[in-house]
Amino acid sequence: MSPTREHLINELKELGCIVLYLAISFVLIATGKSLVLIQVGINDFVHGYVKAIIESLALGKIVMMAQHIPFLVQRQNTSILRAASYKAIVMAIIVFFAGELEEKLFAKHAAEAAMKEELLFTLAHIFGLFVVFYTLFLARELDRTLGKGRLWKLLTERPSGTASP
Repeated sequence: MSPTREHLINELKELGCIVLYLAISFVLIATGKSLVLIQVGINDFVHGYVKAIIESLALGKIVMMAQHIPFLVQRQNTSILRAASYKAIVMAIIVFFAGELEEKLFAKHAAEAAMKEELLFTLAHIFGLFVVFYTLFLARELDRTLGKGRLWKLLTERPSGTASP
């Protein structure tokens, strides 16, 4: 197999893992929001899930590209926790403001207009985004530090010398 093709396959696998992680995370956030909204008579499950899937596809590629942005790459020389926190804050801010821009450009969704505690929802949304991206970037920094693929191997394989129960 040619090096270019092998590189492309590795990039697609990495992108697939990121998109899958983001999709699961955003669907969980959408479910929580929809469960709150259903209490006031607004069924927002379908819209929330569609939006979560679309965002995960778009943001997966953005996360892949972000690893080459100079002001994010410079943080790789700091501690893993600090680098992951910085990248998570930057991505949460980007995603939050992109969502706000989307609301300004397009008609406000009925569920968004019906929210009474908008500040609380906004803060919870930003915190949820931070946790999602922090976990993602922490795992990526650990994998980079340990060696590509080593983190997954540590998480999925039984350590050698460990007796089975």
